Amino acid sequence: MQQFTPDNSSKAMNRETFKIILMGLMVLDHITFFISPYLADFFHIITRVVAVGFAYLVVEGMFYTHSRRNYVGRLIGWGIFMALGNYLMNLFVLRKQYLMSITGDNIFLTLAIGALVIWLWDNRQEDGKKRRNLRILSIIVLILGCLPIFEGSFVILPFMLITQLTYKNVKKRDLWYIFLAILMAVVELPTVFQSSDLSPLMIFDGIAMNASNIFFILIIPILHFYNGRIGKYGAQLKYLFYIFYPLHLWLIHLIANFQ
Repeated sequence: MQQFTPDNSSKAMNRETFKIILMGLMVLDHITFFISPYLADFFHIITRVVAVGFAYLVVEGMFYTHSRRNYVGRLIGWGIFMALGNYLMNLFVLRKQYLMSITGDNIFLTLAIGALVIWLWDNRQEDGKKRRNLRILSIIVLILGCLPIFEGSFVILPFMLITQLTYKNVKKRDLWYIFLAILMAVVELPTVFQSSDLSPLMIFDGIAMNASNIFFILIIPILHFYNGRIGKYGAQLKYLFYIFYPLHLWLIHLIANFQ
């Protein structure tokens, strides 16, 4: 598999540093049980970069991997593992107010669908008809995946396809991200202003709860510090996110459940 490595040697953040920053932000988004609602709102807004950050890394991984089939299969496998863990936690441990969504608290499944969309789109078929049919299938999977079943899919899946199509063109990538953010604003912001209470705090709360997808756009400045290179401990930390994501979420729910 050909590797596409942008010439970003002057940028400070390698892949492992990027992952660790995203994981730290991810924890902030999941500790809502232990902090004030308005601080939780603030964290929810600034952490919209987490899902798209990992989505970006998945797209990058699809360029680098020796087997796209195995890469997609690994994401599906971890998604099934987490879905089973969420189900068992709900069944045997967690009280009603701390229950986890089987698919809604499972970014692996969303990332797997996004990786499948990319694989179908960039199918590398020599037969023009087969290539076109697989791209049509890719769009169908993307549309179905955006149904409100999977975590963050409404923004993550189009974000992943945009990243795939603009991977070697940063200016075009950023412009398409901005266009997607505007689309999110058009769809989500009207719901914020339907409330009878339009005080600043209620507008802030409404944006955090109902229109926060817009703030995925904060990923743009972060990506401009990312150099795309594997860090010194890349091999050792390869599966850190796969392990950290379910464990930290399960631990937070357990602590909240028994506090």
